[in-house]
Amino acid sequence: MIGAGGTGGHVYPALALGLEMRELGLDVVWVGREAGLEQQVAVEHGFAFEPLAAAGFFGRSLVAKVAATALLGRGLFRTLALMRRVAPIGVVASGGFASAALLAAAWVTGVPFFLLEQNCVPGRVTRCFAPGAKESFLAFPTTRPFPGSHVVTGSPLRRAVVQTRRQDDGRTVLFIGGSQGAQALNLAAIDTAAALTNLRVIILTGRADYDFVRARIRSRNCEPVPFTSHPEELYRQATMAVSRAGGMVLSELLALALPAILVPFPYATDRHQQANAEYLESLGAALVLEQNRLSGLTSLIRTLMDDKLRRSRMEAAARAAAQPEAARAIARRVAEKLRNDQRAMLSRKRQPSTADREC
Repeated sequence: MIGAGGTGGHVYPALALGLEMRELGLDVVWVGREAGLEQQVAVEHGFAFEPLAAAGFFGRSLVAKVAATALLGRGLFRTLALMRRVAPIGVVASGGFASAALLAAAWVTGVPFFLLEQNCVPGRVTRCFAPGAKESFLAFPTTRPFPGSHVVTGSPLRRAVVQTRRQDDGRTVLFIGGSQGAQALNLAAIDTAAALTNLRVIILTGRADYDFVRARIRSRNCEPVPFTSHPEELYRQATMAVSRAGGMVLSELLALALPAILVPFPYATDRHQQANAEYLESLGAALVLEQNRLSGLTSLIRTLMDDKLRRSRMEAAARAAAQPEAARAIARRVAEKLRNDQRAMLSRKRQPSTADREC
């Protein structure tokens, strides 16, 4: 069973891993919010899907927290019934509130579970359940000691992303606000396109902001895209990216060796985007620009686009840090550990009891 939902940062690593697990002959059941992105993605890729009510908790009002707690309780009872019916040999969760009930049910019933963590600052659900996990797989080294058994593997990426080869025309800037979009980046992208008319600017706006952005574009070199489940089609065209700093998108930028200016979302939980961005900057694969300094973005883009040698060095640093085979490696490691557990359990069942040996 896979537990993943909420934003693309949780959903797409789980998808990449689920596809690899299916290649290994494992049956995969996806658990997530009904009518969320996860259901759309799971159904699109042929996974059995089980809906589970869930809502975010941290950073919400008291009323919202009470409602989220009630949903978690309901979700736990439903998940316990689901696990009795499905009888999974293991659970993998990519963190976030949508996977909390499934992880709690796995811990209570003794089903081995594994965690995916995409960020340098682990999420709160991940930190809560990591001590009981069979193993946790980290995309990047963490900024603080991580509890339980864990290994830095890189984040699972879909083969379509990993196998993409860039066709860089030397003049295309891709703005990425994440699966939800980012209005501050969208507005900065419009200004950049108007100021640097020799460049081509693609804006991944997010569905909610698409009409807002399209109505404000004032130059012909600006192309808004509301959402895509195939970001590799945009990465392929880009010379460089301007992006938020969610863990999944940064793993994709590394895999594509795409130089980036990172603008962390300043209100992200535990400032995890700031930590992610600073890690990539320490590698030499990206530059970090605070959101309150976006007025200097156009100048920074111009400088980087004019400096091919610097971009080449950033590409080399990204390529050296990338772990494009993470999905396959994690799937095999999970499958091996589950097989070993099953063998051990069968061996224990076959061994005669003390009373039988005495007889």
